[in-house]
Amino acid sequence: MKWRWNIAWRMGLGFGVFILAVTVLLVITRINLAESRALGEEIDHVLVPSLGALEELDQTVAESRVYINHWLTRQSRAEDEEKVRLRRMVDREFPNQLQALQGLDEAWTPQAQAHVDTLRQELDRLRILYGYIMDLLPDFRSYDQPSKVMEAERYAVDGGELERFTSAVQLRLVVLTRAQNEALRNHTTQMDQLGAQLGMYAGRVAWVVVILGVVLGIIVTRSIVQPVKELKRALLHMGRGVLPEKEVRVTPDEIGDMALAVNRLSQGLSRTQKFSQEVGGGDFGTPYEPLSDEDALGKALLQMRSSLEENERELEGKVKQRTEELAQEKAKVEDVLGDLQDSISYALRIQQAILPSEQERREVLQESAVFYQPRDVVSGDFFWFKSVGSRRMFSAIDCTGHGVPGAFLSLVGHNALDRITKVYTEPHKVLDQMNTHVLSLLRKDIRAVAGIPKDLLRDLSLATDGASEQAPYIGSQDGMDLGMVAVNWETMTLEFAGANSPLYVVRQGELQERKSDKFAICSFEPGTKNYEVQTLELQSGDTVFLATDGFVDQFGGPHGKKFMRRRFRELLIETASLPLVEHEPHLRSRFDAWRGEEEQVDDVLVVSVRVP
Repeated sequence: MKWRWNIAWRMGLGFGVFILAVTVLLVITRINLAESRALGEEIDHVLVPSLGALEELDQTVAESRVYINHWLTRQSRAEDEEKVRLRRMVDREFPNQLQALQGLDEAWTPQAQAHVDTLRQELDRLRILYGYIMDLLPDFRSYDQPSKVMEAERYAVDGGELERFTSAVQLRLVVLTRAQNEALRNHTTQMDQLGAQLGMYAGRVAWVVVILGVVLGIIVTRSIVQPVKELKRALLHMGRGVLPEKEVRVTPDEIGDMALAVNRLSQGLSRTQKFSQEVGGGDFGTPYEPLSDEDALGKALLQMRSSLEENERELEGKVKQRTEELAQEKAKVEDVLGDLQDSISYALRIQQAILPSEQERREVLQESAVFYQPRDVVSGDFFWFKSVGSRRMFSAIDCTGHGVPGAFLSLVGHNALDRITKVYTEPHKVLDQMNTHVLSLLRKDIRAVAGIPKDLLRDLSLATDGASEQAPYIGSQDGMDLGMVAVNWETMTLEFAGANSPLYVVRQGELQERKSDKFAICSFEPGTKNYEVQTLELQSGDTVFLATDGFVDQFGGPHGKKFMRRRFRELLIETASLPLVEHEPHLRSRFDAWRGEEEQVDDVLVVSVRVP
């Protein structure tokens, strides 16, 4: 077998040289780190503790000199704090500190060890002198003997034994401290040199690696990357369904083997493309030979040709049949759409019939205006005006849903209001009776009451014959939010009760909001809750507003957010300052400007009444 300089050999040689360079760097690094670690351990465990012990002993000697002077110059008792401290130094601290130095000086130079032996002797002499002085003046009475005091002071005079012994100990400590500092500097310098040496070796190895990388890069680019790019380009073209214009260059290695396979694939796809185009054009007699016995794609193409030929005949018949069916379905859909539009138009006429006209509103309240804008053709919101004796009653009602389902529920609500107010005129009692009446009505078989089709019942969430006994009435989400107002012009008083719908009164440019009860009509069992009435004294010029939540919840503005109640309150104050005939156009203009291009999300209703 002929040997080839293949990719594996090229890559192996390059990585082998690289690994050798890195191994050399690792060995040098390990040697330097071992030496640095040894120096660091000697600094941490010998030099730094030695300097600390010498500094501590020097401080103790200096303190003992202060205490011995205090002993000589101040008459005091034996238990005096300074005397106790000096005895502890002489008896314990000096021996302990010397013992600590003996544990460290084993790693010192012979010269430093000799200084330690001398230090021990000098410190012993100083301790003996301290002991002699303390024995001369042991207690308070001993200071009354001049001979002992004079003898003790003789040791402490300038140039005396106390000064000489102390100076000798301190000088020895200075020598030892300098020696340890010098050793510390030497160790630090050696560590810096090891670091610099490691950096130099690392730099050299890095240059070697860089040069090898450049050389290997050039070799790989010429012998591997360029052929691979040609292969990639050809495969990308074929991946997008475009056959390469020329064959890929074949090299004497593994990439050359792949290039040869790609060229064969390109030739086979070219034949397949030609065959597919002719079959797609309807020429089912075009000859085609698979690339091999294992060519699954070629066999599938031959099978596809047979299937297409057969399917073409079947599809021609089905297309004709389907065209006729679609024409019939279109005619049915157009009939259903027409019926649906007629039904919605009829529902609109029914709803408009229950809403009071402007003339009927003015007969109840002369100074009144209504901004009413359904989201769809028909609405779940409606307004209600009625005069009962001295009371002038009006309300803004928001039924669950909108469109046709909401409109049907509004019919139920309007009928209930008309019946209830024949007996009850107080707003809170009207709402209590409204809850009882509407809930009992909706729990009946709604088809028997109104003759509503099954499809519409599903939209209303109402039960049909298929409903279970556990769901015989309208869903818990169905109900009404409303505000009810009764005005008595003789007493100039206003009574208000609300179900999730507040009352707004604007007086002299200031808005008062009366909160409503936080439960809707049909949201609770009769007798478990009752609505509260609120009474308000009216003044001439007051403007009273009732509104559903459609205006507040509308998205729009520069950032596509809700209108919100704060902005709505400001709008009501602004509207109240206008003549009543301008209320409806002003509210409509502001609503349309805020909504802009956004879709209307709910029915909108605002009722305003001016107190004469």
